[in-house]
Amino acid sequence: MNEVQGFILETVGIRGTLVRLEETWEQVVAAHDYTPAVRTLLGEGVVAAVLLASGLKSTPSVSLQLQSEGPLKLLLIQCTDGQRVRGMASFKPAAQEVPLLGEGRMVVNLDTGKPNGFFQGIVPLASSKLDECLEAYFNQSEQLETRLILKTHEQRVAGLLLQVLPGHGERQSTDDFEAAAACAATVSAVELTDLPAEELLPKLFVGHAIRLFAARPVSHDCRCTPERLAGVVQMLGADEVKTLLAEQGHVELKCEFCNRAFRYDSAQAQAILAGTPQISSSVH
Repeated sequence: MNEVQGFILETVGIRGTLVRLEETWEQVVAAHDYTPAVRTLLGEGVVAAVLLASGLKSTPSVSLQLQSEGPLKLLLIQCTDGQRVRGMASFKPAAQEVPLLGEGRMVVNLDTGKPNGFFQGIVPLASSKLDECLEAYFNQSEQLETRLILKTHEQRVAGLLLQVLPGHGERQSTDDFEAAAACAATVSAVELTDLPAEELLPKLFVGHAIRLFAARPVSHDCRCTPERLAGVVQMLGADEVKTLLAEQGHVELKCEFCNRAFRYDSAQAQAILAGTPQISSSVH
């Protein structure tokens, strides 16, 4: 189950999104030696990025970044086309009872792909829980009432987002939205991660007319290729490349997302600097 699915509570003008991940979450963390707590937070971050992208039209790109003074130093999630994700985390070992998130900030970048369609929000980390941090972001950076729930159960991570539809803010009573949010808050981790939307939503939102849209797949897509990393070699410049070749005999670049290392020998590195279009490398 790796999907994002939208729905609308039609009588009260509230849109919602469900995201459930299993294999995609595992693929994001597979090449790293993350602690269970970091794995969980990274999975929740991936779900959150997809939820954020679900409210954008066209082919959105979303970046979610957390910087903390706690054990988690950096968490970075990128979501392109609303459904292709990758993520990484940098952390230092800590006692199990210490929250991962300390004081810090959250940066949300939303790119709709249209002219003047890039938006950035920066807010302090308001909680040790990611969903509470995101709600604080919505309260500060968005004009629409929003609720977000993230849950993890065994090998699955899931999220539920509720938001007032644009244009309904003045007509929509706060009581209606708070009532729907209260219903959503009753969902258990097992229900949110395991139940099909056709069964879960009527159970949560009793008496509401629900319009359910088709589910779309969510996939892991690191996007690191020899061609992309060759661009990094070019950015290093001739002097830096010359130094690396003299010291190591090669230029090696490591993808922080998938943990793969791309190695270029002297001839390959020189060809890249010269602008040769044929690029190859060895992967480690």
